[in-house]
Amino acid sequence: MTQSRLELLKSQALFAPLSDQTLVRVAEAAGVQRFTANGFLFREGETPEFIYCVLQGGLILVAGNGPGEAVLEFVGAGETVLLPDAVLGSPYAVSARASSDGQALMIPTARFRQLMDSDVTLAAQCARVLARQWRGLIAQVREIKAHGAAERLAQFLIGRADRSTGAASLVLPGMKKEVATRLGIKPETLSRTLRKLRDYGVNTHGDMIRISSLERLATLVTKPQELDREAS
Repeated sequence: MTQSRLELLKSQALFAPLSDQTLVRVAEAAGVQRFTANGFLFREGETPEFIYCVLQGGLILVAGNGPGEAVLEFVGAGETVLLPDAVLGSPYAVSARASSDGQALMIPTARFRQLMDSDVTLAAQCARVLARQWRGLIAQVREIKAHGAAERLAQFLIGRADRSTGAASLVLPGMKKEVATRLGIKPETLSRTLRKLRDYGVNTHGDMIRISSLERLATLVTKPQELDREAS
C-alpha cells in the first residue's frame, strides 16, 4: 500500500523532486479521498486537518457563497491546495468546491509539519512551491489591476495550455461564469472577448478552446491592443 501511495506522490509537483527516502515517510501518513462534483473538500474558516493534493478531477477555490460567491482560482491534477494554510495551521482563507468527480491525496497537517521540521529537503521544496504560488498570486493581482479583459483572458488561456508554442486545445476548468469571475470580468464580457479573440486564432466549441498559435495569442499580453479597451 505504501508503494502505491509512493507512486501517487511522485505525480505531484510538490513531491516529485524528492528522494524515495523522504517520500516513503510521507506515504506512510497519506491516504486517498474521493470527491464528487459540486461537493466541498473543505470550507472557508475551517482549521486544516489535511494537506490535499489533487490526483484526478478539479477544484475551484471560492470565497463567500451563494450569489456573492467569488472564484479565486482553479486547481487541477498534480497541484496542492492551499499549502500555506496547512503549513501555518491557519483557518482556510477560502473554500474548495469540486468542479468534477475526482480524488485527492490527503496528508495529516500535524504529521506533515513534523516531517518538514525534520527533513530539510522537504522544507526546502515546500519553500520553493510557496514562492511559486506567491509569484502566481502577484501575477494574478497584476493582471486584474493593470490589464484589460482581452489581456487577462489571453494570459489565462496561455497558462492553461499544455505547451508553450504552436497550436493547443484546452477545456475551460469551470463554467463560463466561473471563469469570468476568476478573471474579474462579467460573463457577457467573457463571451464578447472570446468572439473578439477569433482574430487571434482562438475558436470555441462549447467548453473546448482551440488556439491556432500560442505565439500569436501572446502578442496580446506583450503588446496591449485596442481590443482590450473595447472588451473591458
